[in-house]
Amino acid sequence: MLLKNGVYGVSYDQVAALNQSRVGDPVYTCLVKLPRHCPPGDNRGKLYTTTNLRTEESWTLPDAEHMCGGA
Repeated sequence: MLLKNGVYGVSYDQVAALNQSRVGDPVYTCLVKLPRHCPPGDNRGKLYTTTNLRTEESWTLPDAEHMCGGA
C-alpha cells in the first residue's frame, strides 16, 4: 500500500480493511511506533495506523518487510 503522502504499508497477507478501500478515499495516518537502536542510515521499521474515513476501518502496517538491522 502506498499513500499519497509517500507512506508505505507492507504486508504479506490480505488486509481486510484495505479490501474495502477505494483509490481517492480520505484517510488519517498516524505514526504509532519508531524503531530503536538502528544502524546509521537504516530507516526501516516505522509502524503506522491508518483509518479510512469513508469506511471507518483501520489497519496497522510497518513501512518495510523487515525491521531496521534485519535482512
